[in-house]
Amino acid sequence: MALKKTANKFLYTGLGLSIIFTFFIVLRILFALYQSQPVAKIKGVALNEAMPIADFVLEDQHGQTFTQADLLGKWHIVAAGYTHCADICPMTLLALSQFQRYLAQSEFEDDVDIIFYTVDPRRDTTQVLAEYLAFFAPEIIGLRQIEDVTYLGFENSLNIIAIYEYAATNDNYSVSHSLAFMVINPEGQLQAILEPETNHFGEATLSSKLLFEDFKQVRQHYADAKGS
Repeated sequence: MALKKTANKFLYTGLGLSIIFTFFIVLRILFALYQSQPVAKIKGVALNEAMPIADFVLEDQHGQTFTQADLLGKWHIVAAGYTHCADICPMTLLALSQFQRYLAQSEFEDDVDIIFYTVDPRRDTTQVLAEYLAFFAPEIIGLRQIEDVTYLGFENSLNIIAIYEYAATNDNYSVSHSLAFMVINPEGQLQAILEPETNHFGEATLSSKLLFEDFKQVRQHYADAKGS
């Protein structure tokens, strides 16, 4: 009887903790929705209050350290992927390189940087990243995590998710990852998340023109909030 009571006690305690945990998850989602505000014609969401990005240390394709301080003073568009990706990542970089051309023809040319963050730092060395990005647009900043140095601040703050799918050999694997364009304002804070369109098959379609128009809307939203 004592054993049964103990078991029931642990059962009720576990259920209670589960309910509390679920409550806080739902509360966090509702709070995030409350903090966000749709911008006219934007495919995605712009935040009423930009979210800070936790401290991090990364490495670019030239072997130079890249930290939170390097985000200050400019707008940044961030996309995640990896060089061994067969389809969506080349499409993403093609869209970003075309987006770069739109920037070059606008008044935003000198205050926007594009970042491609690899979710596969094991295979995507600095040399691999440099050669890969040069094929699309050498102006794009390639970032990778450094062993034994913090990178989670960057991934978690931007909600970058990657799932490794290992095959027969350790060198032959794919990585499923989130697909979105994160917009970081000149204060180094997450200002918006832009999403690709989808066709009637549910497949993502990437439009550099739509990305550029949405980015302009986000900038205007930011300027209005600042009263400038």
